[in-house]
Amino acid sequence: MPPPRVMILADASRTATVIEVRAHDRPGLLWRVGQALGSCGLQVRAAQVDTLGAEAVDVFYVVDEEGLPLEDPAALAAVREEVLAALR
Repeated sequence: MPPPRVMILADASRTATVIEVRAHDRPGLLWRVGQALGSCGLQVRAAQVDTLGAEAVDVFYVVDEEGLPLEDPAALAAVREEVLAALR
């Protein structure tokens, strides 16, 4: 089973930060990712949720509390680490 991956897709949207999550699918996976995003102060504007075999490939369009995409590299890295921690 491959380790979970969280990627920030920098140029995928001008109106939201796009986060792709790939992990082994299991009960509660979306809840854990949603909790991690919420704990970072983010709002999910849209999501594309897919399962390919045993792998979940989920994409989240998120904005900050002001409705803007994240731009600060340190904030992006913190979000990535928070979501990864939720997947472990």
